[in-house]
Amino acid sequence: MAEFTAADVKRLRDATGAGMMDCKKALTDADGDFDKAAELVRERTGAKMEGRVGERTAAEGLVHAYLHAPTPGLPPKVGVLVELNCETDFVAKGEGFRRLANDIALHIAAMRPVVVREEQVDEDLLARERQFAEKEARESGKPDNIVSKIVDGKINAFFKEKVLLNQPFVKDEKGKQTVGDLLAEFQRTSGEKIEVSRFVRYQVGA
Repeated sequence: MAEFTAADVKRLRDATGAGMMDCKKALTDADGDFDKAAELVRERTGAKMEGRVGERTAAEGLVHAYLHAPTPGLPPKVGVLVELNCETDFVAKGEGFRRLANDIALHIAAMRPVVVREEQVDEDLLARERQFAEKEARESGKPDNIVSKIVDGKINAFFKEKVLLNQPFVKDEKGKQTVGDLLAEFQRTSGEKIEVSRFVRYQVGA
């Protein structure tokens, strides 16, 4: 019979957010091996946990620093700091989480987003973009029902250019996966809430 204590069950619950019985069963099936039990819990409860993920708090994580040198052998010209959050220290210490942070920082260095999510875009700037798009569409003689569609399209394009989560992920050759999709994919596999809280991009001479 697998040997583990109530403290082990609590530790697994804290690490995964799963129920006590799910954790006890996973520890039993894993012969008391904590890492194996954690993987079992995530496999068995990941889909169920995903539905509640928006209600949880991502208070763990890391700050990742990335330096990019356009020319090999020369000093770096671009630097990025990004804060990537998750729910537990268990996930934050994982190699996959660190790879995700590096991929996002690399993307920020290349694609120069301005904000993380749509609601962070300055309202005055967004209003000006709408006004400009509407004026341009009307001057081209488009009817009202088409004007609104053109404006929406222009705003979506603006978000795609400026908002990190809306940008096509730079390492996706097909250009179909956004950074938001990338986070959602890791969220599904980890069973935890994953989010970018903030970032700063520095460039020499800019």
